[in-house]
Amino acid sequence: MGNFSGPRETVRKLIAASREGTLDYRHRDPSKTDWGAYDQAQIHEMADTLHLIRILVDEAARQVQARTPKRSGRRGPSPTSAADVAKVLLAQEYFRVPNRVAEGLLEIFGEKLGLSEGFGYKTIERGYGRKAVREILDEVFELTNGPVQGLERIFSVDGSGASTTVGHHYASSRAKQKEAEKQKGAWVEGSTTVRAPYVYTVSVVGVHYKLLSSHWVNCDRHVGELAAFPTVMRETKTLHPQIAMVLGDGLYAGRPMVRLVGELGAVPRFLPRRNVTMKREGVKAWGEMLLDMARDPPKWFAEYHLRSISEATNFVRKNRHGKLRKRLEGRKVTEEFLRGVGYNIRRLGQLRYLEGIQPLRENCAS
Repeated sequence: MGNFSGPRETVRKLIAASREGTLDYRHRDPSKTDWGAYDQAQIHEMADTLHLIRILVDEAARQVQARTPKRSGRRGPSPTSAADVAKVLLAQEYFRVPNRVAEGLLEIFGEKLGLSEGFGYKTIERGYGRKAVREILDEVFELTNGPVQGLERIFSVDGSGASTTVGHHYASSRAKQKEAEKQKGAWVEGSTTVRAPYVYTVSVVGVHYKLLSSHWVNCDRHVGELAAFPTVMRETKTLHPQIAMVLGDGLYAGRPMVRLVGELGAVPRFLPRRNVTMKREGVKAWGEMLLDMARDPPKWFAEYHLRSISEATNFVRKNRHGKLRKRLEGRKVTEEFLRGVGYNIRRLGQLRYLEGIQPLRENCAS
C-alpha cells in the first residue's frame, strides 16, 4: 500500500477551496454564437417543431408496430390512433395550452401534423394515461438522440422538481432543505398543506448539443434521487455507447455511483465531501478520479464545472412552462415526460441551424 496522505491532503484542500469559491481554475473560453443561424432557428421554430413532431412520431409508430405482435379477435370500435394522439399531445406541449384549446389546434394544424382523423378534448385528456401513447413517446425520445450518437460523449446529471401548484418553487424549497437530507438524496417535500407539490425528475444532458439523453420522472418522494441514477445512466449508455465522461454535483460523489460510471466505460467527475479519503474499497474509478484531481486541478475542475449545463437546461425547460396541469399521478408523470420530449424536439430543430445536425429521416415526410 502506498502513502496517499500527500494526494489526500491536496484533494481535501482543493475540495474546500472549490466549495468556498476561492479555487482558481481554468475557465472555458466564451462560446461563439452564429447570430444569423440563431435568428433562422427562431424564425422557423414553429414550422420546424410541428414538422419534426410529424416525422418523429410517424417513425416511432412504425418501429413500435414492427415489434408488437398482432392481436386477433378484437371487438368493439377501434380506438383513436395512438400516433395521432401523441402528435397532438406534443403540439399541446409546444403551445402550452389546456385540452380544450388543444382540440382547436387540430383545425389549424391537423394537416401539418399529418393527422388521420379529428377527435375531441376528452380523447386528448385520456391520452395522458394510454400505454400505447406513452410507448410512442418513449420511442420519439430515443429518436431525438439518434442524430448526435457518436458525437456527444460528455454528459451531466441533475435532479429537479416540477411544481404542481403556483405557490411552490423547487429551487427555493431546495435552498431551505436540511443539509443532511440533501446529502442522502432526499427530495424536497414542500408545504405540509399540499399533498404532492412536486413531480420529481432526474435528467442527463449532453454538454455539447444539450439534448436530454434520459429523463426519469416520478411522483413518489420516497424514491430518492440516487435511486434513479442507475436507470438514467444505463439509458444514456444505451443511446450513446461511446459515453466518455459523466459529471454531477456532490450528491453523486459516492463509490456506488462512481463504480457504475466506471463499469459503463466512462470517467466520473463528482465533487466529494471535504473529509474524503483515497481508499478505493474495491472501486478503481474512485481512486483514479481523486488522483486526477490532485495531478491536474485546473483541468479536473474545468471538466467538472461543465455540469452547470444540466442545471441551465433544467432552468430553461421549467422556465418555459408554468405548473403542471394534470391531477392524476400517472398523467402528471406523462405531462412532465412530454416536456422533456418536447424540449428535445425543439432543440433538435435548433441544431439544424446552429450545428448542421440533420433530424432523423427528415426525407420520410410525405
